[in-house]
Amino acid sequence: MKLLVLISVVVAAIVFADARPRVGTVPAALWAAASLLASALVAPLYLLTRPSRAQAWGLLEVLALTLFFATTVPLAAAWIHIPAGVAPPLGIIAVLAVIQNAVFAAAAVYVVHVKYRLPLAAVGLTVGAWEQRIRQGAIAAAAGIVGNSAGQNATLLALGAWMGRAAANDLVMREEARAPVYRLLPRLHQPVEIAVIAVLVGVVVPIGEEIFFRGLVFGALRRRMNLHTAVLLSALFFSAAHLEPIEVLPIMLLGVVLAYAYDRTGSLVPGMIAHGVNNLAALFFFYYQGLPPSPP
Repeated sequence: MKLLVLISVVVAAIVFADARPRVGTVPAALWAAASLLASALVAPLYLLTRPSRAQAWGLLEVLALTLFFATTVPLAAAWIHIPAGVAPPLGIIAVLAVIQNAVFAAAAVYVVHVKYRLPLAAVGLTVGAWEQRIRQGAIAAAAGIVGNSAGQNATLLALGAWMGRAAANDLVMREEARAPVYRLLPRLHQPVEIAVIAVLVGVVVPIGEEIFFRGLVFGALRRRMNLHTAVLLSALFFSAAHLEPIEVLPIMLLGVVLAYAYDRTGSLVPGMIAHGVNNLAALFFFYYQGLPPSPP
């Protein structure tokens, strides 16, 4: 408890020192007071809204959103009383998924269009040329499925060389079974339920995650380093954010494909399509072939 109080005091002091020359003494004191009471929530919000003289968003805004979600997701789970290791009902998953991905989109609009006064095209939110985007999305989807499958096989081979094929298969299945979506899927058999989860993993999640991971994260990295380094770092971050150690390589390879697709096309639409197809393919494998690759 004393450590948490100390951390809150330090965070409040840092916020006040940073905000005072930017917004004045009184607003800075208010930010500091709020940080003292709820530093885990207020500090990320301050970083997100912090006045900046830069011409575009950077890693500070990415850090702010990461901290915000790292704080709010566990709080939401505790608030609605979801025990660890228990799959919540489909309705709760649907509501949380919609809210989370809506916040992804709203945060991108705020950061890009409101804070830095840039067009939404700066974060890959473009419209038009739909036939071309669909073709590009189909190509990226095929590459993503191949990369994800290659990552799965490489993971199994590496684990098999270390602990034996049977033990490796058992470990992969046990780790995948821990994911909330795979604890939920065996209970979903009605067409309406399957349709809802398909819309979530095939439409809602890809839109929100592409805006955040490719639009904001990869966009910030790309302005500061060469293309291939930015692609790799953004893909590693994408993979790490899913908190699935056994799926690090498959998800990372998908992230590489999606980042290159965004860089190549300048639009998030092909990546959204590819991401959605990959997730729906995972859903198909679960129900019809019993091979459950995780939908990222």
